[in-house]
Amino acid sequence: MHQNYLNSAHKKKLKWLVLLILMSLLLTCNDALEEVPKAFLTPQNFYETAEDALLAVNASYDHMASGTSNRDFGGVYFNNYWVVQAIASDEGYASGANNPQYSLPLTNFTWDANNGYLEDIWEDLYKTINVTNIALEQIPSIEMDQDLKNRFLGECHFIRGLMYFELVRMFGDVPMSLQPTIDLSTIGISRTPADKVYDQIIIDLKLARDQLPWAYTGVDKGRATKGAAGGYLTKVYLTLGLWQNAIEEANIIIQSDVHGLMPNFGDIFKIENSNNKELLFSINFTLNNDAIWETSQFNVRTLPVELNKNSLSWERPTQYLFDLFEPLDLRRDVTFRVQWTDNNSGETLTFDPHVFKYWDETAEPNASSSSSDFFNLRYADLLLMKAEAINELSGPTNEAFELIDQVRKRAGIEALDISLNKEAFRDAILLERAKELVFEGHRWFDLVRTGKLEEKVLLAKPDVTVDMDRHVLFPIPQREINVNPNLVQNPGY
Repeated sequence: MHQNYLNSAHKKKLKWLVLLILMSLLLTCNDALEEVPKAFLTPQNFYETAEDALLAVNASYDHMASGTSNRDFGGVYFNNYWVVQAIASDEGYASGANNPQYSLPLTNFTWDANNGYLEDIWEDLYKTINVTNIALEQIPSIEMDQDLKNRFLGECHFIRGLMYFELVRMFGDVPMSLQPTIDLSTIGISRTPADKVYDQIIIDLKLARDQLPWAYTGVDKGRATKGAAGGYLTKVYLTLGLWQNAIEEANIIIQSDVHGLMPNFGDIFKIENSNNKELLFSINFTLNNDAIWETSQFNVRTLPVELNKNSLSWERPTQYLFDLFEPLDLRRDVTFRVQWTDNNSGETLTFDPHVFKYWDETAEPNASSSSSDFFNLRYADLLLMKAEAINELSGPTNEAFELIDQVRKRAGIEALDISLNKEAFRDAILLERAKELVFEGHRWFDLVRTGKLEEKVLLAKPDVTVDMDRHVLFPIPQREINVNPNLVQNPGY
């Protein structure tokens, strides 16, 4: 949990930063405004000091979470992102109690280009990219310590690379701009081929990897690191089928000894263990309203309504997912609950499986809005990615078995049968990812990447129809196409 608090003056300046970005768009569109007072803040005169550079970088983090500069109290990883990856797969389903016009079609594979959840994700990703582009344009001219400047720029390259990675994985060809949008002249750009977007993602993440530190101390804990950039490079290469590249990037992190598995699976999710050694990158939340990052919605959305008035049970795991776990798998009773006892009344409640792993009951007994972080990328994921890359490149070697068995050993389950062939090992990796990474925003990507979307979804939701020509990409939001005639819709929408 990142504790980089802002005093009131800094908070006001951060809000001015966001406001001036919006105002610059409005001013350029108003022909009646021929002159702007010299004292008016613009992107050109705002950035003067190292403190201004820090605020610019923090604004990018802010747009990934739920900070006060977001008009809809949203952000890329606040809720819709991980919700979509869960319910548009075999992992979860929506109860229909929240925005049924958007959530139920994603659950049932009947979504279209007017889905509000997809609109929000698209908007939040591009807002973050634009804020980051402004920072990348303005920070180089600031007179400040060069090492700190390089770190700030590395953080911005990481964030931009990550945002485009999310876009291209979800939507395919997407408009790509490396310059800030300060007027409407750049809004009508067409879609950039996915391979060109991936080229830029790799450039950004490599720059970040080379400029960022392995770790931070004090208030800077939680910011992007060398391990975060390298971990996402591993995932990019895995997505592209560049197996040797993925192995090499993973090795840099594994050999650094900076990151590793937490000994106890349940301890990963304890609030007191925020930014633990297993986390390559996480979105840090805090309930302190003086902080940049504010509150997460895991408890509100996933816990059963029977628990208390603040638990809404909007997204639940499928019974299929729950049944994948062996009874002795230690992850099952951390990840899910089917029963809960009220410590005050002694009453025991029984319900269908719900995801409980994000609720730190000791730290936050009220189970409402939470300080629990979103875990974008964990070391366990890295081990499984490397094992998958080895298998695809060379078949299931002893090293590949050893990597997956590290994750299984922590879960208290036996090592894999070493007689597994390449195809069986591929299935074992996908199964292990399902059990290890529940509701962490990976499942739809994993099923699309491995070509298993239809097969696995039908096991969990036998009544849906999965179209592998259509559902492997989400539609470009229709409202974007309405304002930009240069955008062409994805097939099937």
